[in-house]
This record gives sequence, structure tokens and C-alpha cells, in this order.
Amino acid sequence: MNLSDIFLDLGIQNPALFYAVGFIAVLVTALSKAGFGGAIAIGIPILLLVTTPRVALGVTLPILLTIDLWVVRSSYKKVNAQLLFIMLLFGLIGHGVGWFYFDHISSDLLTAFIGFMSLLTVFLYFKKRWLPEKTITPKKESIFSVWLRGSLWCSIAGVSSFVSTSGGVPLQVFLLRCKIDRSVYIGSAAAFFLALNLTKIPLYADLNILSYDSFLISMMLVPAIPFGIILARWVNRFLSDEKFYLWMHIILGVVGLQLLYRVFV
Repeated sequence: MNLSDIFLDLGIQNPALFYAVGFIAVLVTALSKAGFGGAIAIGIPILLLVTTPRVALGVTLPILLTIDLWVVRSSYKKVNAQLLFIMLLFGLIGHGVGWFYFDHISSDLLTAFIGFMSLLTVFLYFKKRWLPEKTITPKKESIFSVWLRGSLWCSIAGVSSFVSTSGGVPLQVFLLRCKIDRSVYIGSAAAFFLALNLTKIPLYADLNILSYDSFLISMMLVPAIPFGIILARWVNRFLSDEKFYLWMHIILGVVGLQLLYRVFV
């Protein structure tokens, strides 16, 4: 079977256009994963411009695993073990839910909910930034509160990661409230998504999302990864922690609007 037949089997009518769009999607994904802890979840939406959701998910998974392995290798010493345990516990539960209901779950309701909550989070952040509360010493968040928020947002991250690889949005909502350093944010998020993406291999195979053809296409797009990682390093040189969180919330707002636009327009 030649390359043209592989593209045809996947329903890709214009291989050149698909590769160009796919290269951009992988570049942005690598930048997001390596520099922003997976905050910019737009790789799948970009690919959906030229292919179907199942093909996009199958092609993207090996790419995500490759990037996650690199990020974890370079930042594993910065992982917050306590937060990672909470994230994985509820994230894997959400993953199981996504797998069980994949052929029946309505992603529109979940997407709309995440979009609305993303914008609410951004609103509260800028409200606090521009209208700071009149408190001398802010209260430290209790461990119970962390677990409670983790049970909600990390479960949603697990579901949305499985059905659309958009788990970065709810995970960001959870982690930004934890007030951790940027390097810890990135390392913990990378470890979380590496574990989730590894569990997708047998589950996606069971749902016929992964295939030999989709894997070959993934390997064609791998060269875009180093460019995204280099770009991420360059961006990180010019962002302090304060600017990092500012841009995180700006990106969260943009992604939230994008999610709502996709559902309602």
C-alpha cells in the first residue's frame, strides 16, 4: 500500500493540505506542551479543518506521547507529587467515563460548560487583579478545598482529554488556583497528560480510533515537534511568573471563547 492509499483509507482527500495544516497543529501543540503546560488545546480543532474527529484523535495521540515524554524527561524533578496524585486519581476516573460513553456522550454540553467556566475564571482573575480584595494576608487554601476542586476539574479534564484532547482547559482552571511556580506547573501537567495518554492506547484501539494508517501519518508530522519546543524555550526566556499567569488567563479566555463559538455558532 502506497502513501496515497493510506490517505484515502483515512478519508483525506487533499494530502498536501492535510500535511500543511497538520504541521501547524503539531507545532502549536509542542509549543503549548513544552512552554505552557498544555494550556493551548487547539491542535485537534486545527486538524478538524481537514479531517474527521476520529482521524484527528488517532493521528494526534502518538504526537502527544512524544511531546509528553520529552517534557517529562526535562522537568520530572519539578513535579508536585501531592497534586499529581489528586490529578491522576480523578483524571483516570474521568478517562474511564469518556471511554465508556465515547459513542454516546454529547461533547457539546461538556464543551459549553468548560467554555463558560473558563470565562468565569478569567473574569475572577482580572477582577482580583484590577480590584484587589482588602485583606492583609490571603488565606491559604485548605487541602480539603484542593481535593474538592480536583475531584471536579481533574475528572472533567480526564473526560475532555479522552474525547477531544482538550483536558488542558479544566486542568488549567485547577492548577492556576494552586499558586505554584511555572516549572512545577509545566512538569506536573506534563506528567499528568503522559499518564492519561498512555492509557488511551488500548482504549483508542478498542474504539478503532488508533490504526496502522493513522500511526504512519503521525510519524510524518513528528518533525514539527522540535520546532515547537525551540519556540517554547524562546518564549519562556521573556516571561516572568507574573506575566506567565497573566498570559495563561488570556489564553484561557481565548480558548473558552473558541469552545463556545464551536458549540453555538
